[in-house]
Amino acid sequence: MMETNSRTLSKQEAKVVLGLEWEDRKVVDRDEILRLLEGNVARAGKVIHSLIKKRWLERITPRRYLLIPADRGTEGIPETNDLGLGKYLADPYYFGYTTAAAFYRFTPQSRSTVWIVTPNNVSDRTIRGTSFRFVNLVSRKFFGYGPATVYDEQVNLSDPEKTVLDCVDKIRRCGGIAEVARIILRAAPKLDWAKVTDYVERFRSVALVQRFGYLATRVGAEIPAEARQRLRACLKRNSRSFLEPDGATDNASYDREWQVLVNVPEREIISDL
Repeated sequence: MMETNSRTLSKQEAKVVLGLEWEDRKVVDRDEILRLLEGNVARAGKVIHSLIKKRWLERITPRRYLLIPADRGTEGIPETNDLGLGKYLADPYYFGYTTAAAFYRFTPQSRSTVWIVTPNNVSDRTIRGTSFRFVNLVSRKFFGYGPATVYDEQVNLSDPEKTVLDCVDKIRRCGGIAEVARIILRAAPKLDWAKVTDYVERFRSVALVQRFGYLATRVGAEIPAEARQRLRACLKRNSRSFLEPDGATDNASYDREWQVLVNVPEREIISDL
């Protein structure tokens, strides 16, 4: 009797695996396996089930699978690059927030959560102990990303400027105010400030400008005069925003330059800088 952990292949299983390897496929959906088996639905279901059990396939969505090829050994050790796996979970997409910030070394934190940004509605999932969290951005905010190589895998990653602004825009997805302040401080010397201001204008969010301007100033980031002027031009007369959107609203101080209500103790903002 064949052991359940065997990587041996039946004739039909070999037809699928060899066909996918010949086509240099890393990810395959159910319909493609059905094609390789001449449209036999029942056979395709059995072959898929067996290939998963034998660790030739790994399910990444209900109808999509990652191929674990022969060169992964007799144990069928799957791909360990979480970004190399995550890029198949949404289309279009880019990796952002603290996932991108860690890549640029704006944050020292190593996280078990991978943040994937997409304009589509995709549900969060956990694969091999890694939590893949999806941020479904509106189309006007889905910009500022490009190809990057991570552990020999080409993926889409937000650029440094968009990474910082995304973190300011969604503070809770980046570990809170103190962590975002640290990201801004580390990123500031490497930013293209003309691009930062272009991106801010595309966001069309006064609250984003207020929070970013205040935090950048507070941590001592050097904002070029022209960039500061453009950022302040995005503010509106008598506009007010809380620094921490979900924080307490009592006893907040007011920063006149950025028109922001500071409802977070200063020690929390600068404690880890």
